[in-house]
Amino acid sequence: MNKHLKYLVVIGSGVVILVALGYWVQTSRRSQDPVSSEPELQPLPAPLQAPATTPHTVSIREISASSSNDVAPSSRRLPVAPSPVASLPSSLPAGSAAAAEDALAKLSQLNLGQGPLTQEQAAQINALLQQLAAQGAAAIPAIQKFLESNQDVNFNAIDGGQQVDVPTLRLGLIEALQAIGGAEAVQTAVETLQATTNPLEIAGLTQALEQTAPGQYRTMELTTALNTLQLASGDQWNGGDVSPIFEMLQHYGDASVVPALEQAAVKWNYYATLALAGLPNGAGVSALVTLAQDPNISSLGNGDIALRPLAQVALQYPDAAQGLVNLARQNQIPDIAWPTVIASLSGNYIQYGNQLFGSTAPSTSWSPEEVDQRIALINQLLAATSNPAAHQSLQGALASVSSRLPK
Repeated sequence: MNKHLKYLVVIGSGVVILVALGYWVQTSRRSQDPVSSEPELQPLPAPLQAPATTPHTVSIREISASSSNDVAPSSRRLPVAPSPVASLPSSLPAGSAAAAEDALAKLSQLNLGQGPLTQEQAAQINALLQQLAAQGAAAIPAIQKFLESNQDVNFNAIDGGQQVDVPTLRLGLIEALQAIGGAEAVQTAVETLQATTNPLEIAGLTQALEQTAPGQYRTMELTTALNTLQLASGDQWNGGDVSPIFEMLQHYGDASVVPALEQAAVKWNYYATLALAGLPNGAGVSALVTLAQDPNISSLGNGDIALRPLAQVALQYPDAAQGLVNLARQNQIPDIAWPTVIASLSGNYIQYGNQLFGSTAPSTSWSPEEVDQRIALINQLLAATSNPAAHQSLQGALASVSSRLPK
Protein backbone atom coordinates (compact mmCIF):
# COMPACT_ATOMS: atom_id res chain seq x y z
CA MET A 1 0.00 0.00 0.00
CA ASN A 2 2.78 2.39 0.92
CA LYS A 3 4.53 1.42 -2.31
CA HIS A 4 1.48 2.39 -4.42
CA LEU A 5 1.11 5.61 -2.46
CA LYS A 6 4.73 6.41 -3.20
CA TYR A 7 4.11 5.97 -6.93
CA LEU A 8 1.04 8.22 -6.79
CA VAL A 9 3.02 10.93 -5.04
CA VAL A 10 5.73 10.75 -7.69
CA ILE A 11 3.20 10.86 -10.54
CA GLY A 12 1.33 13.72 -8.91
CA SER A 13 4.52 15.69 -8.48
CA GLY A 14 5.31 15.19 -12.17
CA VAL A 15 1.89 16.48 -13.19
CA VAL A 16 2.34 19.56 -11.02
CA ILE A 17 5.72 20.22 -12.59
CA LEU A 18 4.31 19.86 -16.12
CA VAL A 19 1.40 22.18 -15.36
CA ALA A 20 3.76 24.74 -13.86
CA LEU A 21 6.05 24.48 -16.87
CA GLY A 22 3.10 24.94 -19.25
CA TYR A 23 1.95 28.01 -17.33
CA TRP A 24 5.47 29.49 -17.47
CA VAL A 25 5.67 28.94 -21.28
CA GLN A 26 2.27 30.58 -21.83
CA THR A 27 3.22 33.48 -19.59
CA SER A 28 6.53 33.88 -21.39
CA ARG A 29 4.78 33.92 -24.77
CA ARG A 30 2.26 36.48 -23.62
CA SER A 31 5.05 38.67 -22.30
CA GLN A 32 6.60 38.66 -25.79
CA ASP A 33 3.38 39.68 -27.53
CA PRO A 34 3.02 43.41 -28.31
CA VAL A 35 0.79 45.22 -25.88
CA SER A 36 -0.62 47.37 -28.66
CA SER A 37 -1.16 47.18 -32.41
CA GLU A 38 1.79 49.51 -33.04
CA PRO A 39 4.81 47.69 -34.54
CA GLU A 40 7.97 47.68 -32.48
CA LEU A 41 11.42 48.05 -34.02
CA GLN A 42 13.69 46.56 -31.38
CA PRO A 43 17.28 47.83 -31.10
CA LEU A 44 20.24 45.62 -31.88
CA PRO A 45 23.22 45.43 -29.53
CA ALA A 46 25.25 47.14 -32.27
CA PRO A 47 24.37 48.84 -35.57
CA LEU A 48 23.53 46.39 -38.34
CA GLN A 49 26.23 46.11 -40.98
CA ALA A 50 25.27 45.87 -44.63
CA PRO A 51 25.48 42.28 -45.89
CA ALA A 52 28.01 41.53 -48.58
CA THR A 53 26.62 42.27 -52.01
CA THR A 54 26.46 39.60 -54.66
CA PRO A 55 28.55 39.75 -57.83
CA HIS A 56 26.98 41.64 -60.69
CA THR A 57 24.81 40.01 -63.32
CA VAL A 58 23.69 41.66 -66.52
CA SER A 59 20.02 42.58 -66.28
CA ILE A 60 18.36 43.85 -69.45
CA ARG A 61 14.70 44.70 -69.91
CA GLU A 62 12.80 44.27 -73.18
CA ILE A 63 10.46 47.03 -74.36
CA SER A 64 8.13 46.25 -77.24
CA ALA A 65 6.25 48.74 -79.37
CA SER A 66 3.76 46.02 -80.25
CA SER A 67 2.69 45.55 -76.64
CA SER A 68 2.91 49.06 -75.20
CA ASN A 69 3.67 52.60 -76.22
CA ASP A 70 4.84 53.44 -72.74
CA VAL A 71 8.15 52.41 -71.28
CA ALA A 72 7.70 50.81 -67.87
CA PRO A 73 9.65 52.63 -65.17
CA SER A 74 11.64 50.89 -62.49
CA SER A 75 9.94 50.12 -59.21
CA ARG A 76 13.00 51.27 -57.26
CA ARG A 77 14.34 54.49 -58.70
CA LEU A 78 16.61 57.09 -57.23
CA PRO A 79 14.72 60.12 -55.91
CA VAL A 80 14.12 62.75 -58.56
CA ALA A 81 12.74 65.37 -56.19
CA PRO A 82 12.61 65.79 -52.41
CA SER A 83 9.70 63.89 -50.89
CA PRO A 84 7.16 65.86 -48.85
CA VAL A 85 8.09 65.69 -45.19
CA ALA A 86 5.35 64.32 -42.98
CA SER A 87 4.38 66.14 -39.81
CA LEU A 88 5.32 63.74 -37.02
CA PRO A 89 4.55 64.12 -33.31
CA SER A 90 7.77 64.59 -31.37
CA SER A 91 8.82 65.98 -28.01
CA LEU A 92 11.80 67.59 -29.73
CA PRO A 93 11.37 70.75 -31.78
CA ALA A 94 11.82 70.84 -35.56
CA GLY A 95 15.31 71.79 -36.61
CA SER A 96 16.76 69.99 -33.60
CA ALA A 97 20.07 68.14 -33.79
CA ALA A 98 18.83 65.96 -30.92
CA ALA A 99 15.73 64.99 -32.95
CA ALA A 100 17.95 64.06 -35.90
CA GLU A 101 20.25 61.98 -33.72
CA ASP A 102 17.25 60.25 -32.15
CA ALA A 103 15.72 59.35 -35.53
CA LEU A 104 19.03 58.15 -36.93
CA ALA A 105 19.77 56.08 -33.82
CA LYS A 106 16.45 54.30 -34.23
CA LEU A 107 17.11 53.71 -37.93
CA SER A 108 20.65 52.42 -37.45
CA GLN A 109 19.75 50.05 -34.62
CA LEU A 110 16.82 48.24 -36.19
CA ASN A 111 16.34 44.57 -35.46
CA LEU A 112 15.41 43.31 -38.90
CA GLY A 113 16.15 39.64 -38.38
CA GLN A 114 12.81 38.67 -36.84
CA GLY A 115 10.92 37.70 -40.01
CA PRO A 116 9.42 39.69 -42.91
CA LEU A 117 9.15 43.44 -42.60
CA THR A 118 5.51 44.37 -42.06
CA GLN A 119 3.73 47.25 -43.73
CA GLU A 120 3.50 49.04 -40.39
CA GLN A 121 7.22 48.65 -39.74
CA ALA A 122 8.09 49.92 -43.24
CA ALA A 123 5.81 52.91 -42.69
CA GLN A 124 7.59 53.64 -39.41
CA ILE A 125 10.98 53.48 -41.14
CA ASN A 126 9.76 55.85 -43.87
CA ALA A 127 8.40 58.19 -41.21
CA LEU A 128 11.73 58.20 -39.36
CA LEU A 129 13.54 59.09 -42.60
CA GLN A 130 11.10 61.94 -43.15
CA GLN A 131 11.51 63.08 -39.56
CA LEU A 132 15.28 63.13 -40.04
CA ALA A 133 15.02 65.29 -43.19
CA ALA A 134 12.53 67.56 -41.43
CA GLN A 135 15.27 68.73 -39.06
CA GLY A 136 16.96 70.52 -41.95
CA ALA A 137 20.57 71.64 -41.60
CA ALA A 138 20.55 70.56 -37.96
CA ALA A 139 20.48 66.93 -39.15
CA ILE A 140 23.62 67.19 -41.31
CA PRO A 141 26.22 66.46 -38.57
CA ALA A 142 24.41 63.24 -37.61
CA ILE A 143 24.02 62.22 -41.26
CA GLN A 144 27.67 62.98 -41.98
CA LYS A 145 28.85 60.97 -38.97
CA PHE A 146 26.84 57.92 -40.03
CA LEU A 147 27.98 58.10 -43.66
CA GLU A 148 31.60 58.31 -42.50
CA SER A 149 31.14 55.19 -40.36
CA ASN A 150 30.66 53.01 -43.46
CA GLN A 151 27.75 51.25 -41.74
CA ASP A 152 24.46 50.58 -43.47
CA VAL A 153 21.08 48.86 -43.21
CA ASN A 154 20.16 47.04 -46.41
CA PHE A 155 16.37 47.05 -46.70
CA ASN A 156 16.51 45.28 -50.05
CA ALA A 157 18.03 42.24 -48.36
CA ILE A 158 14.98 41.82 -46.12
CA ASP A 159 11.73 40.13 -47.04
CA GLY A 160 9.21 42.97 -47.29
CA GLY A 161 11.96 45.59 -47.60
CA GLN A 162 10.56 46.80 -50.91
CA GLN A 163 7.93 48.67 -48.86
CA VAL A 164 10.63 51.04 -47.63
CA ASP A 165 11.07 54.10 -49.83
CA VAL A 166 14.81 53.54 -50.29
CA PRO A 167 16.90 50.37 -50.86
CA THR A 168 19.36 51.13 -48.05
CA LEU A 169 19.65 53.47 -45.10
CA ARG A 170 22.67 55.23 -46.64
CA LEU A 171 20.66 55.99 -49.78
CA GLY A 172 17.92 57.34 -47.53
CA LEU A 173 20.42 59.67 -45.92
CA ILE A 174 21.64 60.78 -49.34
CA GLU A 175 18.03 61.55 -50.24
CA ALA A 176 17.73 63.52 -47.00
CA LEU A 177 20.78 65.58 -47.94
CA GLN A 178 19.15 66.29 -51.29
CA ALA A 179 15.95 67.38 -49.58
CA ILE A 180 17.78 69.58 -47.05
CA GLY A 181 20.01 71.33 -49.59
CA GLY A 182 22.40 74.15 -48.83
CA ALA A 183 26.17 74.41 -48.70
CA GLU A 184 26.62 71.98 -45.79
CA ALA A 185 24.54 69.29 -47.48
CA VAL A 186 26.46 69.73 -50.73
CA GLN A 187 29.80 69.48 -48.92
CA THR A 188 28.72 66.30 -47.14
CA ALA A 189 27.57 64.82 -50.46
CA VAL A 190 30.89 65.72 -52.08
CA GLU A 191 32.91 64.14 -49.27
CA THR A 192 30.77 60.99 -49.36
CA LEU A 193 31.13 60.72 -53.14
CA GLN A 194 34.91 60.94 -52.85
CA ALA A 195 34.93 58.12 -50.28
CA THR A 196 32.46 55.59 -51.72
CA THR A 197 32.80 52.88 -54.35
CA ASN A 198 29.19 51.72 -54.08
CA PRO A 199 27.59 52.05 -57.56
CA LEU A 200 24.14 52.94 -56.21
CA GLU A 201 25.58 55.57 -53.91
CA ILE A 202 27.66 57.09 -56.70
CA ALA A 203 24.54 57.36 -58.86
CA GLY A 204 22.46 58.79 -56.00
CA LEU A 205 25.07 61.30 -54.89
CA THR A 206 25.64 62.42 -58.48
CA GLN A 207 21.95 63.00 -58.96
CA ALA A 208 21.70 64.92 -55.68
CA LEU A 209 24.66 67.14 -56.58
CA GLU A 210 23.43 67.73 -60.12
CA GLN A 211 20.04 68.86 -58.87
CA THR A 212 21.57 71.11 -56.21
CA ALA A 213 24.62 72.41 -58.12
CA PRO A 214 24.19 71.46 -61.81
CA GLY A 215 27.51 70.81 -63.54
CA GLN A 216 29.61 72.20 -60.70
CA TYR A 217 31.00 68.81 -59.66
CA ARG A 218 30.62 66.98 -62.98
CA THR A 219 34.32 66.25 -63.46
CA MET A 220 34.58 64.72 -59.99
CA GLU A 221 31.39 62.71 -60.51
CA LEU A 222 32.59 61.21 -63.78
CA THR A 223 36.07 60.56 -62.41
CA THR A 224 34.64 58.74 -59.39
CA ALA A 225 32.41 56.63 -61.63
CA LEU A 226 35.24 55.71 -64.00
CA ASN A 227 37.62 54.91 -61.15
CA THR A 228 35.01 52.62 -59.62
CA LEU A 229 34.45 50.95 -62.98
CA GLN A 230 38.18 50.33 -63.22
CA LEU A 231 38.13 48.86 -59.71
CA ALA A 232 35.16 46.66 -60.62
CA SER A 233 37.00 45.24 -63.61
CA GLY A 234 39.38 43.43 -61.24
CA ASP A 235 38.89 39.92 -59.95
CA GLN A 236 38.49 41.07 -56.34
CA TRP A 237 35.38 43.19 -56.92
CA ASN A 238 32.52 42.38 -54.54
CA GLY A 239 30.63 45.64 -54.80
CA GLY A 240 27.63 44.20 -56.60
CA ASP A 241 25.90 45.19 -59.82
CA VAL A 242 27.67 47.99 -61.67
CA SER A 243 24.73 48.97 -63.89
CA PRO A 244 24.13 52.19 -61.85
CA ILE A 245 27.59 53.35 -62.96
CA PHE A 246 26.72 52.84 -66.62
CA GLU A 247 23.35 54.54 -66.23
CA MET A 248 24.99 57.48 -64.50
CA LEU A 249 27.66 57.76 -67.23
CA GLN A 250 24.99 57.59 -69.92
CA HIS A 251 22.92 60.29 -68.21
CA TYR A 252 25.71 62.74 -67.31
CA GLY A 253 28.63 61.63 -69.47
CA ASP A 254 30.15 63.13 -72.60
CA ALA A 255 32.80 62.23 -75.16
CA SER A 256 35.41 61.96 -72.41
CA VAL A 257 33.89 58.70 -71.12
CA VAL A 258 33.77 56.97 -74.52
CA PRO A 259 37.19 55.23 -74.29
CA ALA A 260 36.34 53.72 -70.89
CA LEU A 261 32.96 52.50 -72.16
CA GLU A 262 34.58 50.96 -75.24
CA GLN A 263 37.01 49.10 -73.02
CA ALA A 264 34.22 47.96 -70.71
CA ALA A 265 32.17 46.39 -73.53
CA VAL A 266 34.09 43.10 -73.44
CA LYS A 267 33.28 42.53 -69.76
CA TRP A 268 29.88 44.23 -69.38
CA ASN A 269 28.50 43.92 -72.91
CA TYR A 270 25.09 45.65 -73.19
CA TYR A 271 25.69 47.77 -70.09
CA ALA A 272 28.56 49.50 -71.88
CA THR A 273 27.04 49.64 -75.36
CA LEU A 274 23.70 50.94 -74.10
CA ALA A 275 25.60 53.72 -72.33
CA LEU A 276 27.45 54.54 -75.56
CA ALA A 277 24.19 54.61 -77.51
CA GLY A 278 22.58 56.91 -74.95
CA LEU A 279 25.33 59.50 -74.58
CA PRO A 280 24.11 63.02 -75.41
CA ASN A 281 24.50 64.29 -78.96
CA GLY A 282 25.44 60.88 -80.33
CA ALA A 283 28.89 61.03 -78.73
CA GLY A 284 29.11 57.23 -78.58
CA VAL A 285 27.80 56.34 -82.06
CA SER A 286 31.19 56.16 -83.77
CA ALA A 287 32.47 53.90 -80.99
CA LEU A 288 29.49 51.58 -81.45
CA VAL A 289 30.27 51.22 -85.16
CA THR A 290 33.89 50.43 -84.30
CA LEU A 291 32.84 47.86 -81.69
CA ALA A 292 30.48 46.21 -84.17
CA GLN A 293 33.51 45.53 -86.38
CA ASP A 294 35.60 44.17 -83.50
CA PRO A 295 35.76 40.34 -83.55
CA ASN A 296 36.11 40.32 -79.75
CA ILE A 297 32.67 41.95 -79.52
CA SER A 298 30.88 40.42 -82.52
CA SER A 299 31.78 36.94 -81.24
CA LEU A 300 29.91 37.50 -77.97
CA GLY A 301 26.41 36.14 -77.52
CA ASN A 302 24.27 36.74 -80.58
CA GLY A 303 26.85 39.06 -82.07
CA ASP A 304 24.56 42.05 -81.45
CA ILE A 305 26.26 43.56 -78.38
CA ALA A 306 27.08 46.74 -80.33
CA LEU A 307 24.64 46.31 -83.23
CA ARG A 308 21.39 46.26 -81.32
CA PRO A 309 22.01 49.50 -79.36
CA LEU A 310 23.24 51.05 -82.62
CA ALA A 311 19.98 50.09 -84.35
CA GLN A 312 17.98 51.52 -81.43
CA VAL A 313 19.37 55.02 -82.02
CA ALA A 314 19.56 54.77 -85.81
CA LEU A 315 16.51 57.01 -86.21
CA GLN A 316 17.85 59.49 -83.67
CA TYR A 317 21.30 60.01 -85.18
CA PRO A 318 21.98 59.92 -88.96
CA ASP A 319 25.53 58.66 -88.29
CA ALA A 320 24.06 55.61 -86.56
CA ALA A 321 21.75 54.87 -89.49
CA GLN A 322 24.57 55.27 -92.01
CA GLY A 323 26.87 53.13 -89.90
CA LEU A 324 24.27 50.37 -89.78
CA VAL A 325 23.77 50.49 -93.55
CA ASN A 326 27.53 50.39 -94.16
CA LEU A 327 27.90 47.37 -91.87
CA ALA A 328 25.13 45.60 -93.79
CA ARG A 329 26.76 46.44 -97.12
CA GLN A 330 30.11 45.11 -95.89
CA ASN A 331 28.43 41.92 -94.64
CA GLN A 332 29.57 42.69 -91.08
CA ILE A 333 26.25 41.92 -89.44
CA PRO A 334 26.37 38.24 -88.37
CA ASP A 335 23.46 36.04 -89.40
CA ILE A 336 22.53 35.42 -85.77
CA ALA A 337 22.49 39.18 -85.07
CA TRP A 338 20.04 40.14 -87.80
CA PRO A 339 16.86 39.14 -85.90
CA THR A 340 17.55 41.46 -82.94
CA VAL A 341 18.84 44.27 -85.16
CA ILE A 342 15.62 44.11 -87.15
CA ALA A 343 13.60 43.82 -83.94
CA SER A 344 15.11 47.12 -82.80
CA LEU A 345 14.06 48.78 -86.05
CA SER A 346 10.54 47.46 -85.39
CA GLY A 347 10.46 49.05 -81.94
CA ASN A 348 11.55 46.18 -79.70
CA TYR A 349 14.18 47.78 -77.48
CA ILE A 350 16.42 46.80 -74.60
CA GLN A 351 17.37 48.91 -71.62
CA TYR A 352 18.78 48.46 -68.14
CA GLY A 353 16.78 46.08 -66.00
CA ASN A 354 16.36 48.60 -63.18
CA GLN A 355 16.30 52.13 -64.54
CA LEU A 356 17.48 54.51 -61.85
CA PHE A 357 17.15 57.63 -64.01
CA GLY A 358 14.01 56.63 -65.87
CA SER A 359 13.78 54.93 -69.24
CA THR A 360 16.95 54.63 -71.27
CA ALA A 361 15.18 53.32 -74.39
CA PRO A 362 13.84 55.42 -77.28
CA SER A 363 10.14 56.22 -77.37
CA THR A 364 7.84 53.60 -78.87
CA SER A 365 5.28 56.25 -79.81
CA TRP A 366 6.02 57.33 -83.38
CA SER A 367 4.60 60.11 -85.50
CA PRO A 368 3.74 59.32 -89.15
CA GLU A 369 6.97 61.09 -90.13
CA GLU A 370 8.98 58.82 -87.81
CA VAL A 371 7.28 55.75 -89.25
CA ASP A 372 8.25 56.93 -92.73
CA GLN A 373 11.86 57.34 -91.58
CA ARG A 374 11.91 53.76 -90.30
CA ILE A 375 10.48 52.49 -93.55
CA ALA A 376 13.17 54.38 -95.47
CA LEU A 377 15.94 52.91 -93.30
CA ILE A 378 14.61 49.37 -93.68
CA ASN A 379 14.52 49.86 -97.46
CA GLN A 380 18.13 51.08 -97.36
CA LEU A 381 19.14 47.94 -95.49
CA LEU A 382 17.25 45.78 -98.00
CA ALA A 383 19.23 47.41 -100.79
CA ALA A 384 22.53 47.11 -98.91
CA THR A 385 22.51 43.43 -97.92
CA SER A 386 22.44 40.30 -100.06
CA ASN A 387 21.79 38.02 -97.07
CA PRO A 388 18.64 35.97 -97.88
CA ALA A 389 17.68 35.48 -94.23
CA ALA A 390 18.11 39.19 -93.57
CA HIS A 391 15.94 40.04 -96.60
CA GLN A 392 13.13 37.86 -95.33
CA SER A 393 13.23 39.35 -91.83
CA LEU A 394 13.51 42.91 -93.18
CA GLN A 395 10.42 42.36 -95.31
CA GLY A 396 8.56 41.28 -92.19
CA ALA A 397 9.78 44.37 -90.34
CA LEU A 398 8.72 46.55 -93.25
CA ALA A 399 5.17 45.19 -93.03
CA SER A 400 5.13 45.58 -89.25
CA VAL A 401 6.34 49.19 -89.29
CA SER A 402 4.08 50.12 -92.24
CA SER A 403 1.08 48.97 -90.23
CA ARG A 404 1.78 51.83 -87.82
CA LEU A 405 0.87 54.40 -90.50
CA PRO A 406 -2.57 56.02 -90.21
CA LYS A 407 -5.23 54.23 -92.28
